[in-house]
Amino acid sequence: MRPDNCSYQEYAAWFISECNALPLDPGWTVVGPFCDPTSADDVAPWNSDFAIIFENDRYVRVGEYFRELPKPNSGKGALSEFRYHYGPCNRNRDTDGFPKFRREVDLRIDIDTRNGRHAHYNGENHIPEDRLTGLDFGTLEPFKFVRAVIAHRQGNVPLIDILGFTVERSS
Repeated sequence: MRPDNCSYQEYAAWFISECNALPLDPGWTVVGPFCDPTSADDVAPWNSDFAIIFENDRYVRVGEYFRELPKPNSGKGALSEFRYHYGPCNRNRDTDGFPKFRREVDLRIDIDTRNGRHAHYNGENHIPEDRLTGLDFGTLEPFKFVRAVIAHRQGNVPLIDILGFTVERSS
């Protein structure tokens, strides 16, 4: 389970160990894991990023942002934003080796300050949390998403079925 309200060292150790525990196939390209504080010291805030590029021009990418907690917990971080993405892969790469952004996705689940908790699925963008029945943003974590993508690719089961949620129609 992802640590929260934690030190950078606790989170980085967890993130890297989870990346190393993934069942990877030959032919997949791994980018990261990166876990970097955004200040000079190993304290919050920090970002994490990881991707697997599959051989059929699709990829999964997970990233999180932890904000600094107020005193008396200064230096520790709490999850503030995340993005978990699966979809078509752009052949162009950024300086770290991640595929450059494409609008097309099979599934992307986000928490961000602008749009809150939402998903992008089946060509629909910014589906609000209240239409995502069964999706618990509080327990979803990056490697649950990555493992679900791997299971989806191996068994051709719909990704939202593996993750255990449905998308309700808008009213």
